Amino acid sequence: MTHKITRTLAMLLGPLAFGACGDPNIFLAGDQAGQPAGALEGMVTYSGQLPCTERGHVLGAGVILALDVRLLPPPDGFGTSAASFAAVPGDTLFDSIRGALQFKPDGSRWCPDPGTSANVSAPWAMAPLAAGAYQVRGFYDRDGNFDPSFSISNLPTKGDVAGGAIDNVGEVLTGKPPRYRILALGGQTSPGVWKIGPDGAKIGEITVTFGLPMPTERPVFYSKEILSPASVPNPNPLQVVMPSDFQLAKYTLTDPEALEESFIRVRLGAGVPPAEVDSASKSPFFLPVRDNPFLLYTREDVDGNGIINEADHVPDSAFLPSLYPMAAFVKAPEKPSRTATDPQVIVQGLTIYKDILHTAVAPVDLVDPQPEAIVALRPATICLDPLDVTKPGVLVVTHATDKENNPIIQDEAQLKAVLSAKFHRTMDLVYGCLPEGTYAMNLVYPTGQAWTLPNEAAVCAASEADTPTTCGTRPKLGSQTAVLAVTAPADPNYCQQHPAPAVCGP
Repeated sequence: MTHKITRTLAMLLGPLAFGACGDPNIFLAGDQAGQPAGALEGMVTYSGQLPCTERGHVLGAGVILALDVRLLPPPDGFGTSAASFAAVPGDTLFDSIRGALQFKPDGSRWCPDPGTSANVSAPWAMAPLAAGAYQVRGFYDRDGNFDPSFSISNLPTKGDVAGGAIDNVGEVLTGKPPRYRILALGGQTSPGVWKIGPDGAKIGEITVTFGLPMPTERPVFYSKEILSPASVPNPNPLQVVMPSDFQLAKYTLTDPEALEESFIRVRLGAGVPPAEVDSASKSPFFLPVRDNPFLLYTREDVDGNGIINEADHVPDSAFLPSLYPMAAFVKAPEKPSRTATDPQVIVQGLTIYKDILHTAVAPVDLVDPQPEAIVALRPATICLDPLDVTKPGVLVVTHATDKENNPIIQDEAQLKAVLSAKFHRTMDLVYGCLPEGTYAMNLVYPTGQAWTLPNEAAVCAASEADTPTTCGTRPKLGSQTAVLAVTAPADPNYCQQHPAPAVCGP
């Protein structure tokens, strides 16, 4: 059942936007500032173990997220934020059974026996929302460690209870993939363009169900070693270097060892290095790194039909299954802060289970916790406008062939069709150089739990004194600074002739 759960829910990757809770103000008259807005509201239902208590309160809260369908989180897309956010405090959600809970006189934490259960409900509301189509997802933060402003604590952890506005709740509890309701605020004036009328828009009676406990912690990781061809020196695991015109030496499954060694690969360790465990497990980080941390290998249900078989393979090879943890390297914006209209530029990693041969024959029921994972860097990027689905996206591949003239893409038309279906837009294929710059490293589980480098454990806030080992009074975890750097080409003439397309940004 654990494996079924881990491949049924997709939650949220990246920083969260703040929203509102309470009676929504959804109507704006024509003479008022702003635009007519929308609202969502309904009931949230929790089914699971009794909550913990602390300092006279029920610990935790229900976290409800509205996600623009164009910006869904991995594995469904590459969205990095919620459109809006609402919270239902534990005191509110569990008010009807408060008498069944214990509150210690000294304020210390009390948690119930594992066999307890509760079924409770409470109202929720979220406003204002812009015109568009949304999914509602969320979770109950049982341990009270959720912080939407802190990327190392803004996603569910082990034991939190996940769910959303799901049409097939009964099927999900038996391991089927969820079908999230599509909630349309306003109407489409053209493909991908939405507008709310002068009286605003409101959708009520939306039931959000929390019922699936998270079986794992987030995939906390660090860059442990770079396995790189001799032509691309990579001595520093904290800065993985890939030239913008990198070409694979040999791309053929007839020689799997040479194929694997052609890639730049990153060996990722679970947790943090031994020297950082003590600091990472204490305030303010509280990372789950003490008790044999692991990265969990599983197969991806690529087509979302609830059955993993030979059809669930990576887009560029029918012989290699798609595996979790999924790796994505996201280009940092040229400006200090990213906006929703900035182009998304993603290098997708190829997750390797032991080696290429073991990957090719990975069983459909693969569930293997390992102390490390290996990710190969595809010499390719996906570039697209995240909000305008009328604009084609593009897959940029550095070269059409490897150095021995073997084709990199076996079936260009099929690959474009697969990518077009995934990103709900026309996807083109271009051979050219990758956009240079710094890329963040991300690992994602099928639950949507994710981890990103760099993060706040290694990056100081503007208000903190920045030293090599500390941010103000807190320690700095150097392992959490790792990035991918796509650098100048080995052959500048090639990139002059084959530049990255305009959709990839400057």
